[in-house]
Amino acid sequence: MKTEKLGLKGHYVIKAVDADSGRLLGAWRFDNQLTEINRTVRTQMLMGSYTGALDALEIKYFAFGTGDRAVTVNDTSLQNEVYRKQITQISNPNPGIVQTVVSLGSQECNYNIREIGVFAGPNATAAKDSGTLLSRVLVNIDKNTNIVLNVVRTDSCTI
Repeated sequence: MKTEKLGLKGHYVIKAVDADSGRLLGAWRFDNQLTEINRTVRTQMLMGSYTGALDALEIKYFAFGTGDRAVTVNDTSLQNEVYRKQITQISNPNPGIVQTVVSLGSQECNYNIREIGVFAGPNATAAKDSGTLLSRVLVNIDKNTNIVLNVVRTDSCTI
C-alpha cells in the first residue's frame, strides 16, 4: 500500500549584486519557517469550514527587519520591521511550485537585515505589520547603497 504525504515548505534564495557593475557579491539560501496560519487556513479550506476572505493566502508583500528573535511557527509579525515592498513578480514555474520575487534597489532598505517575512491576505498593505505573516526567516545581510538585493522565495507543495 502506498502512503500519501502532503508537505509544504519554503525557502529563500537571495543574491547581492554590485549596484554599479552588476557583479555578484554573494548568494544565500535559507529555509524558512511557515507559520501556523498556513496549516490552519488550508485545513479549513479543505474541510469547507473556512469563513475568511478567499485571498487569505495571496502573497502581497515582503518585509525586512532588524530583529533577531528566534523564529517560531506562531510568529505573526517580524520582531522589528523596518521596510516593506510589494512583490515584483509571482509565478507558477512547475506544478506545486510558487515563486515570489522582490528586488531592493540601491536606495532601498539600507540596514543590516536580520529577518525577512512574507505577508499575505486582503489586509496586507504597505503599512508595517499589516496582513498575515506566512513565513519568516533569519538572515544577516548588510545592505547598503552599493548593493542591489534580489530575493526569490519558493513555496513547494509535495504529495
